[in-house]
Amino acid sequence: MFIKKLRKTVLLLMTMLIIANTVSAEFYDVPSQLNSYGQEIYSSARSYFGRGSFSGYCGTYVKCQLRAMGIFQNGFDLHGNGNQWYANFDNVTKTSGGYYVYRESGSDCLSKLEEKYGSNLSNIVLSFPVQAGYSASYPGAGHAFIIYEIRNNVAYYSESFRLGNFREGQVIAEDVDSLLERYSRRHGTLTGCVMLSKDILTPRLTQSQQAIILADVMESLEALSDVTFIASEFTQISQSRVLA
Repeated sequence: MFIKKLRKTVLLLMTMLIIANTVSAEFYDVPSQLNSYGQEIYSSARSYFGRGSFSGYCGTYVKCQLRAMGIFQNGFDLHGNGNQWYANFDNVTKTSGGYYVYRESGSDCLSKLEEKYGSNLSNIVLSFPVQAGYSASYPGAGHAFIIYEIRNNVAYYSESFRLGNFREGQVIAEDVDSLLERYSRRHGTLTGCVMLSKDILTPRLTQSQQAIILADVMESLEALSDVTFIASEFTQISQSRVLA
């Protein structure tokens, strides 16, 4: 038992060292309001966990954050490793805290959410298949974390472990593209993401849908133009006959 725990501890330390040595991303300053919000969530999540640190247990950090954010109210609702969090919300339309569930799959899941609901999003759980230090053939527990907000293509999130110079639970501001590339390199192709909203969201028309509607409108206008032309010609012919 001791050896097993020791192996886990060594693996976690190695993972943190790898991350600390390979972080090369586009980070930004965090607005004070968002920073305070993140620290409040982290403090509450840690109290639910009952320990001083999450020590890289990402799935536990996700569920404790969701409880702290009021998205879960009946205990912790859902559980699981990082690679289970996308599947956790399958067939779930609303959480116990009254938040509506919007899921998108695949590496472009964030782009799908933005295309449907706009560029400024919030409360998004990302789920990856592979745990850092593992491989696709032996994925381990995978990984998951919550993006608090996305503003102007910058994601604000926190981690369940020290990430480079960022301490556990500290709000990080990073370019979305940079974030996805870096996490996919360590954790495999993004399985999917789940956005949780207090309000019911109405999907916007996609570009392809807009193109179809525009084509239909143009076709209708052309048809109307033909009808108008025929009616005009008929009127002119009728008037000519009357005058004759």
